[in-house]
Amino acid sequence: MMDEPENVNEAAEDSQEREPGTMGLLDHLEELRWAVLRSMSAVLAGVVITAFFFPSFFSVLRYPLDRAIANEPSGLVALTTTSVMGVFMVIIQVCMIGGVALGLPFVLYNFSRFVAPGLTQKEKRVLIPACACTLLLFLFGCLFAYFVVLPTGLEVTLYLNKKLGLGIIWTAQSYYNLVIWLMIGVGLAFEFPLVLVILQYIGVVTPGQLREYRRFSVVGILIAAALITPGGDPITMLMLASVLYLFFESAILVGDRLVKKREAEMAEYLDED
Repeated sequence: MMDEPENVNEAAEDSQEREPGTMGLLDHLEELRWAVLRSMSAVLAGVVITAFFFPSFFSVLRYPLDRAIANEPSGLVALTTTSVMGVFMVIIQVCMIGGVALGLPFVLYNFSRFVAPGLTQKEKRVLIPACACTLLLFLFGCLFAYFVVLPTGLEVTLYLNKKLGLGIIWTAQSYYNLVIWLMIGVGLAFEFPLVLVILQYIGVVTPGQLREYRRFSVVGILIAAALITPGGDPITMLMLASVLYLFFESAILVGDRLVKKREAEMAEYLDED
């Protein structure tokens, strides 16, 4: 019972933080508008930076292809454009992905700043690690696509074309479109475990339910991996699906620990009362 005043004080602080009156609906909408504008400005600044250093970004995004054709450089015709304005589409694609990548940390910061006033002190302590995990998982997914999925998928494609005696002419638009959307797709797919942990923490699903429907989850993971990977390549699909399944099992373990910890704290609080 000695800790009761601390609990009371913390509850009082939380209620004061949540208490309305300091900001009306219009004030919240104004804050949301500024958060969106700041986020868009950050992405736009990233686009400008990417455009300024465009040759470097252009070469970096070509790395998976260069790695795939390193052993057989004569087996691939250089990337081409098939329309008069095709080069502009390539430039726009590269600048957009660069802008999103560079602006993402500032977007998360503005989102956190907007929602923070409505959270308790305890929730604020969770918000920062959650945003950090979101950013790190997305970047890790992009790097996994860049260094593993893309080169492997391209190597398999080149190998099959060679075995079937098919000529290869790839357009710059299709290649950079593949690179950009695959990196974004895998990056978003890597947010999968964080979403599961949050759903368990707030009680939407339980670790037991996730274990019970594990077989259905495997099917869903395979379908998602097939949709994300280029051309339904089975090798890269299985590579991505394996990583997502490991994330699924890890999310269950983490969620189980968080739920048990929350239940223990609740039981201790009720015993003190």
